[in-house]
Amino acid sequence: MRYFQKVPAGLQILAISVILFTIYYHINPFLWGADISIYYPMFTFTLWGFFIWLNIILEIIGIYAVTVGFYRAKNWARIFTILMFVHSSFWNLYILFVERVWPYERYIWLVYYVIVIMYLLMSDVRDYFVVFTN
Repeated sequence: MRYFQKVPAGLQILAISVILFTIYYHINPFLWGADISIYYPMFTFTLWGFFIWLNIILEIIGIYAVTVGFYRAKNWARIFTILMFVHSSFWNLYILFVERVWPYERYIWLVYYVIVIMYLLMSDVRDYFVVFTN
């Protein structure tokens, strides 16, 4: 158990930004008046409804990982967050180059994802998780 180990400021900023971006991601379609009918199948037993619920569950686990997992220096939280952002990056690239939905906003998301992945792979951050885990 780690005693008196200070959580790096970058991880605190990352936790706050992940929570804010998750909230923004779900509020954005309502702000711009987009067609929100894609959320209706979440109340049915369809494949699309399954994927919506899977996304919600993974986001809840992701918020838990960046808050509690980062504070307790759990390496699984770092690995889960990296995998979550790699998955989001590939999905974002698909939307950018195939669907072409909100392309300028997607570039900002892609830059954010890459910066977070690079930060979590830095040796100082990796050492924080590896050295202070139980």
